[in-house]
Amino acid sequence: MDRKKILWLCSWYPGKTEPFNGDFIQRHAKAAALFNDIYVIHVMGDGSGRITQTEKDIHKEAGLTEHLVYFKKNSSFFGRVKAHYQWLFLFRQAIRKYMVENGKPDLVHVHIPHKAGMLGIWLKKKHKLNYVVTEHWGIYNEVEVLNYSGRSSRFKNFTRKVFQNASACISVSNYLAAGVNQLVLPVPFTIIHNVVDTRLFYYSGKHNSTFRFIHVSNMVPLKNAEGILRAYKLLLSKGVSAELWMVGDTNSAIRDHAASIGLTGTGLSFFGEIPYTAVAEKMQESHCLVVNSNIENSPCVIGEALCCGLPVIATNVGGIPELTNETNSILIPPGNDEALTKAMEQMVAARDTYDSKKIAEDAQGKFSYSVIGKKFDDIYAAAISR
Repeated sequence: MDRKKILWLCSWYPGKTEPFNGDFIQRHAKAAALFNDIYVIHVMGDGSGRITQTEKDIHKEAGLTEHLVYFKKNSSFFGRVKAHYQWLFLFRQAIRKYMVENGKPDLVHVHIPHKAGMLGIWLKKKHKLNYVVTEHWGIYNEVEVLNYSGRSSRFKNFTRKVFQNASACISVSNYLAAGVNQLVLPVPFTIIHNVVDTRLFYYSGKHNSTFRFIHVSNMVPLKNAEGILRAYKLLLSKGVSAELWMVGDTNSAIRDHAASIGLTGTGLSFFGEIPYTAVAEKMQESHCLVVNSNIENSPCVIGEALCCGLPVIATNVGGIPELTNETNSILIPPGNDEALTKAMEQMVAARDTYDSKKIAEDAQGKFSYSVIGKKFDDIYAAAISR
């Protein structure tokens, strides 16, 4: 089948005001664009003062067009009401522009039901266009503070309507799909994992003699980065020689915690928020990724580490077990510093038993752009044929 025209309506997407907001969706778009013509629309309101008037940014590359719209908003009650209708107007305006220039798409793809799903439903009613929906949002559990169960009836009814009217439902993990089936409604899901840019994340063989652990996250409470520091301190007290790199912190809290427990000058390094390319380089210079989250959906960082050939220590929560196996990981219970220390000690002792090249090869066959892009193409072809 020839390349299809797919219109993406995204609730989250990275842009100049929020460069990491849904960057995994952007990588999905690039994968899908290998096989089809993908046109992304994302509208974002900004209350930081950086945006003073409505701005539009359209970027084109092979197979992918990104149409991003920014507008000014304020956080007052009336400001939020106004922002909603402005968001809706600008989104519809961008859709009409697309259809004038390109004609009707073959299919619409909604990313995250709330709230781009309302445009998917509008297009289905007004233009008889079917849509598929991907859910990325890990709110269908009891661990997330702002979870689905605590949302309003209006939110729940709308979410249910988006899934009911979709021609196909996609999730990045079986764990997330099961949550939707349990809390929203039973619908069949196709699982398409988060994609990894294997041009950046690949096995390089760059390792120094001292064993180096790496953790990559924004280090919010759910990531339990403090537990990694405590486990690392206990590991050093056992006489194990190892380093720990912490990448992605955005405030001083985690560094203050390290200082408060006496972790200074001990092989611990913080790097803050760094570019995607630099994250890949840091991983290639490390021996093992540590993920200590209380809950996770399908963390991109695990796929990225595996593509670099790094074995993983991770908590046995959410969709993590779907990404790992006994040849590339050690899984531990969440919130258990002693179990994490023991796993780190085991990983250092077994450093020569993990086949890094094989780990990388297997991961690239699972998370690469071409593999993920083909899965999208199959779903699109099936939805259009119906």
